[in-house]
Amino acid sequence: MGENRRPRILVLTPRDPYPVIGGDRLRIHRLARALARRYELTLLTLCESERERRAAPPEDRVFARVERVVLPPWRSWLNVLAALPGREPLQVAYYRSKAFGVAAASLAREHDVVLAHLVRTAGYAREASAVRVLEMTDAISMSMQRVASARLDHFDLRRLAYAIDARRLAAYERRVAAEFDLVTLNSEVDRAFLFGAASDANEQVMIVPNGVDMPEREPPAQALRRPGEIAFVGNLASLQNFDAAWFFARHVLPLVRAPRPDAVLRIIGPVRKAAARRFQALPGVRVEGVVPSLETALATARVGVCPVRIGAGMQNKVLDYFAHRLAVVCSPIALEGLSAPRSEEHVLLAEAPEEWAAQVVRLLDDEGFAQRLADAGRALASEHYRWDRCVLPLLERLESLFEQRRHALPNETSDSGEVPSTWTALRAPASRSSAT
Repeated sequence: MGENRRPRILVLTPRDPYPVIGGDRLRIHRLARALARRYELTLLTLCESERERRAAPPEDRVFARVERVVLPPWRSWLNVLAALPGREPLQVAYYRSKAFGVAAASLAREHDVVLAHLVRTAGYAREASAVRVLEMTDAISMSMQRVASARLDHFDLRRLAYAIDARRLAAYERRVAAEFDLVTLNSEVDRAFLFGAASDANEQVMIVPNGVDMPEREPPAQALRRPGEIAFVGNLASLQNFDAAWFFARHVLPLVRAPRPDAVLRIIGPVRKAAARRFQALPGVRVEGVVPSLETALATARVGVCPVRIGAGMQNKVLDYFAHRLAVVCSPIALEGLSAPRSEEHVLLAEAPEEWAAQVVRLLDDEGFAQRLADAGRALASEHYRWDRCVLPLLERLESLFEQRRHALPNETSDSGEVPSTWTALRAPASRSSAT
């Protein structure tokens, strides 16, 4: 391998990150975009159909090469049924594919780093001799435990699956993390849940918080926004987001509309047709679905809400509200993954429906206070949560890890008498744990 060749990273994802809609897709895409400035990236991803597999590669040039493997939903559900009697996490079983494993093993031999996105793909990187990175994002098992124990006023079969999987997945997350050279999570809350404060695992686990893309244009002031407009941004295919939006639309919005009949809740993001019909039947709710531009969609909203009651990690929607200069009300759970925002300075907090209504009405009625809150949130996002700032420590840690590995390996010479480059040395076989 020549010294001038860019190092190669193989990125494994359980589903295609394109289109970049939804928290998990956004995070891996933004991390990959930052990595692509220094390294050559290959994407290996699962997709559900031949049509998806044959789709044109993305035009953003983040990935130099894109490979897709088809895993139809019927096969995934058979995997889940087969896993029920055992201890394998259902989340992992759903994405099990022999063809994907073969492709991952073959491609790994051509790359210097293998980055597995989420524990769903961790198993495919176990045998790689390259540097191995597990991008966990958050503690999925914590979110599942919260879903299983929550009292919800809507029925969803996924709660049963989450209850079964929560304990299995927590043990799996901790075990598989030990097999990687580097593990990334997006908040200290998730690290403490999985590994505790004094765990040896913390040496290889680092926090890479989610970031936000700041709008190029200055978002409008509160005086130029529609007085009663409230925004909720999220992928409602997620049970956590559906529950948050339903809680607000069903239990909070009527209390807001009593003193403020002009109040309207705009639901922005992917939503299934059946769910959209349920929301549209409620007074004052407007379902907009996927919008061409989030910047344009949020330009008229006065308040951004994040009433998440069951979840884990960081809430991208809060960062989006900050960046787009909205006054924000959120639940304590929605804020726990963010260390910088302070209550009454950057956001308002609420839990019970009456608290929620009071805080939202407070912002709708007091334009000056809403403006101060919105300006503080935008300044916070610009200073602490730009993607390039959030990802920089990961880039530095990777370089440090590669350097340490190079010095740990004995110097060898190639057939031509040259000393192998850093990247050649890193690909030398290393002993690996055989834990399953």
